[in-house]
Amino acid sequence: MGKSRTILGATGALVCVSLVAACGSQAGPTSSAAPSAAASTAAAGGPVTLEFWGWAPGYEDATKAWNAAHPDVQVKFTQTQPGSQGGYQRMLAAVKAGNAPCLAQVGAETLPSFLVEGALEDITAQAQPYNARFEPWTLKTVTFGGKQFGVPVDSGPMGLFYRKDIFDKHGIEVPKTWDEFAAAGEKLRKADPDVSITTFTPDDMYLFAGYAQQAGAKWFGIEGDAWQVKMNDPATVKVADYWQSLIDKKVVDVLPGWSDAMWKNYADGRSATVVGAVWMSKVLEDSVPKTKGKWAVAPMPVWDTAGPAVGNAGGSPNAVLKGCGHIKEAVDFAAWMSTDATAFNDLIAKGGLFPVTVDGGSLPNMNAGRPFYGDQKVFQTFAEASKNVNPDFGWGPTMPAVNAVFGEEFAKAANGKGGTLGSALTTIQEKAVASLKDKGLTVAP
Repeated sequence: MGKSRTILGATGALVCVSLVAACGSQAGPTSSAAPSAAASTAAAGGPVTLEFWGWAPGYEDATKAWNAAHPDVQVKFTQTQPGSQGGYQRMLAAVKAGNAPCLAQVGAETLPSFLVEGALEDITAQAQPYNARFEPWTLKTVTFGGKQFGVPVDSGPMGLFYRKDIFDKHGIEVPKTWDEFAAAGEKLRKADPDVSITTFTPDDMYLFAGYAQQAGAKWFGIEGDAWQVKMNDPATVKVADYWQSLIDKKVVDVLPGWSDAMWKNYADGRSATVVGAVWMSKVLEDSVPKTKGKWAVAPMPVWDTAGPAVGNAGGSPNAVLKGCGHIKEAVDFAAWMSTDATAFNDLIAKGGLFPVTVDGGSLPNMNAGRPFYGDQKVFQTFAEASKNVNPDFGWGPTMPAVNAVFGEEFAKAANGKGGTLGSALTTIQEKAVASLKDKGLTVAP
């Protein structure tokens, strides 16, 4: 107890905080706990075998490519639910049970939460030889208190995916600003009452965080040795009120995120846009394949054309979980997957992943046309967007708990079952603060 540790937000500055009771009883990076049997095994004279859990498209094929070239270190990939849909709970439960995988896909927004739970191995020494290959800001997302706990993989600059056929049919210009987006929604609804400008998913906190980040929100930070929590700051309220206005005017549909109903909306052409991260390029290809050739990509609408900030949604480092018996081998594989030109070029095509290496922009698939989008070179749009991502946004150490509260409160408001999105932020703020205090963390007034 009373140990001082340093936590870093997803793309923000260092956050120093005393993790008192929260981490005092957890096994630290130098714990002598025995490695779990499921995490990694090596028969006498045989290859090292590493377990790897994740969900991104292309990861399994990357693992096969590694295994073919590295007979002494074999990686067994297991597909899991995305983190917010149950993957993180499964990982943390495995750590507590002593049978966690060596490697796990953990979003940058959730990595601080894993650290607070004592679920990560310190990989500082093993990762150091590879770090020069990554954009410096990405290393900050996995470094806490001067120690590294993950290997960066990708980032999620946001853009506007739109149905070009629907826009052309109704003479709608591609919106460059959020005001234009709202006007396009009203025009589209009048032209065809069965079609909305987009489907708003109130339970998707991480997408909404991208909207808020673009507007200048600062959800988590530090003041002295205490956490600051500002999930109802003016920028976030502004974004919430904007979407509430679209809901009230009935120019957007409201459906649970990643639900069958949401995908049916897009498959049937009942929603004309998706505002999302670069990896959504592949998700759309896989989820609504019959709409191939009807989509195009444009920059994310902005609040101010003079300062065109962009949001970021996603970016999932590969973390080494507590109990891994072969940390070096795990880091070697993770670094290879993120930096090998052939491997990552394949991940761009198969997973829609955006590289965070210093030379990632030169990969062939960053400049390749994608047939689903009429051979548009969509990654060029996101490469430009990445230059304008607002970096001053931090994540807190209890995001799974905050995510649950956010989804519940926003869903009630968006579906007319109490309050507005703006008023829901007050409850979310209160419960976010409570979640930190429940972990024994100090929170600034």
